Amino acid sequence: MSDLGLQLKQAREDKGLSLEDLQRTTKIQKRYLTAIEEGRFDSLPGLFYARAFVKTYAEAVGLDAAELLEQYKNELPQPSKEAENIPSRSERRKPIPDPPKRQPRAFSILPVVAAILFLIVIIVAVYIFQSNFSGSNDPVINDDEPSIDADFGEQPDSDDETTTDDDATGDEDGAADDDAADNEETGSNEEDEEQTSELTLNESSGNTSFLELDASEFQLTIDFTGACSVDIRNADGDFIVSPSTLNADDEIIEDLSEEESVLINLGASQNAIVTINGEEVDMPLDAVHQKLDITFNP
Repeated sequence: MSDLGLQLKQAREDKGLSLEDLQRTTKIQKRYLTAIEEGRFDSLPGLFYARAFVKTYAEAVGLDAAELLEQYKNELPQPSKEAENIPSRSERRKPIPDPPKRQPRAFSILPVVAAILFLIVIIVAVYIFQSNFSGSNDPVINDDEPSIDADFGEQPDSDDETTTDDDATGDEDGAADDDAADNEETGSNEEDEEQTSELTLNESSGNTSFLELDASEFQLTIDFTGACSVDIRNADGDFIVSPSTLNADDEIIEDLSEEESVLINLGASQNAIVTINGEEVDMPLDAVHQKLDITFNP
């Protein structure tokens, strides 16, 4: 047993402390305390801890640790790097880092607000684009310009077909009756020279009716009861009445006696009253848009 160990043990016993008591006080295991008293410093966990354990032991039994270490420095092992102070267990505990500072709530919701605003901008932009696009595709109807079909050689459209098989049969019967009436009228014309105008319906195709006028003159009058687009052409395709839209109380009066044939194009035939040589002409069809192709036989 070393002199250092004997002095430490003597001081412990003078204090009335057992190794167990000293272990609780210094937090040094009993076996290491025994090794210090017996001078077996090589049994300690490391030479570095020898001076620290001795210092803690001396302070626990009331001795001057610095003086004791200086007095017995030759007995103590000399590590390559001395530990001047061994921190206590409480000092050896790692400091608890401060909790991170929380950002203000306003900063935390800024990304959410920005995302919502971005979505709103996108939705508004798409809505405006679709509104402008759909608006640009809407057809523009100009009431000031007449809608007149100038293709006099057109084929009959399915939408304009107004005659059925029964109507065709009726037209044939009517044509037969007209032929019979023509024969009767021919006889009466020989007797009455004052009757000089006869308008005959030959056929209808699509929205065009083909008629023949047997008369010494061709006086045309059209009275309008409402808006109607109209134009009149001669056999050469030249306009006698240029395309225009006439309204209620308007009137067209033309002397067509010098023409071989005329084509009367009525966009709203229900608003037009056609009179030839003073006699009102019944519209051959029920269609709104009708054309009257009249051949004049003076």
